[in-house]
Amino acid sequence: MAFKYTIHEDEVEAKDLPGRKHKMIIGPKNFGKAKNMCFGTAVFPPHTHAPSHVHPSEEEIIYIIQGCGEMYFNSEPEPLTPGTCVYVPPGIEHSINNKSDVPLKLIYVFSPPVEQGSYDKK
Repeated sequence: MAFKYTIHEDEVEAKDLPGRKHKMIIGPKNFGKAKNMCFGTAVFPPHTHAPSHVHPSEEEIIYIIQGCGEMYFNSEPEPLTPGTCVYVPPGIEHSINNKSDVPLKLIYVFSPPVEQGSYDKK
């Protein structure tokens, strides 16, 4: 059988992380075995706040698909609506607050890749 280049997000099981369900779809230990990045989705239930965290050496790009809320950078809020694209540089504290009555869903890319939840405060 030839190498498979496609996967549907429904084929990936979500991992429960504080304030969200997280699916890492592509990454070093996931589909595709990407070495320099990872990609996935996260869903934040209505009216929840995911705790702040920092990625010490990873850049992150986030794209909002559904829901409305705020993204906090060093405790300062910025609005999130569908179509919002976010760049999170390494070392910046950030968190997400879902202010809507529907789940807030986003897609993300990290480079270099991260381990799911390794950056959450314990």
